[in-house]
Amino acid sequence: MIAKTTKGIALACALAVGAACAGVKKTTTDINPAMSRAPTCAAAIAVYNSRADVPYDYYELAWIEASGNSVWTTDNQLQTQIRNGAAKVGSNAVIVNPVEQSKSTVKVLGEAVGTKSATQKASALAIYMPGDAARVRTACG
Repeated sequence: MIAKTTKGIALACALAVGAACAGVKKTTTDINPAMSRAPTCAAAIAVYNSRADVPYDYYELAWIEASGNSVWTTDNQLQTQIRNGAAKVGSNAVIVNPVEQSKSTVKVLGEAVGTKSATQKASALAIYMPGDAARVRTACG
């Protein structure tokens, strides 16, 4: 009887935690409202690690931030949300910042029980490079 009760409680906790932690939150902040662009596609978004790496002149379009539970969210999920957000504002590239994680044991345990104390965040600057428009047309079809 005790074993069944313990299993039931464990299952209920797992379902509650899983439901509370599903998904990645994304915020997009328009920083150049005067420049309105048609959406591109996520496949066309080039990724650069710094402004110095960008091979063309560019316009800054938006600041994109994605965050998720570090226990349940992968870096790939964050990057996908960043690319999708950049494509939505008409970008053809992003300049990314490193993913920030708060993964101390106490925070991870706190997140696992639903206190939302372990998060990871990614941010990027969505840019449009006029000199790279042909590559985007090819990538998006």
